[in-house]
Amino acid sequence: MTFDMTQPITFEVEVANLALAPQWQALIQQLMSETDTFMIGGIRDGYSRPEVVDTPAITLLLIAEQADSRLPVGMGSIDNGELGMAILKQFQGAGLGQELMNTLLDWASHVGLASVWLDVQTDNQPAVHIYRKFEFMIQGVPRQLTLPNGRETTLQRMIKILEDKES
Repeated sequence: MTFDMTQPITFEVEVANLALAPQWQALIQQLMSETDTFMIGGIRDGYSRPEVVDTPAITLLLIAEQADSRLPVGMGSIDNGELGMAILKQFQGAGLGQELMNTLLDWASHVGLASVWLDVQTDNQPAVHIYRKFEFMIQGVPRQLTLPNGRETTLQRMIKILEDKES
């Protein structure tokens, strides 16, 4: 399904659910075809099975709507404090990532997470700029990583301390 980019498109953020599973899977496949770093957490961690944690987790879908078309075009998640986001290339640059980030950070604060973190490629200056805008701070030293396709990249951990709503 394609959208007519000359016509208005509305966007909303909603919690991922089983009713959207086929579209969600298609989105993941398309995101993986657009970038070789979409699943960087598993690559970074050696595809190890994560330990069971009791912190809240969420996956949000960015839904685009136009006429009778309704499709996920981006996603964001927080799992074990790690924040991840991706938006299809054709929808980037319109402020949608900032809206998704605001929603994720509001949720994290609401459920009482003390902080969230992410890894960003050091050469991805647009992403680094956005994360700094949201007051993420560099933590630790950069880490070299070899992606499955053989490309070398450098990751930098960034963390955001969330405000205590009670103060």
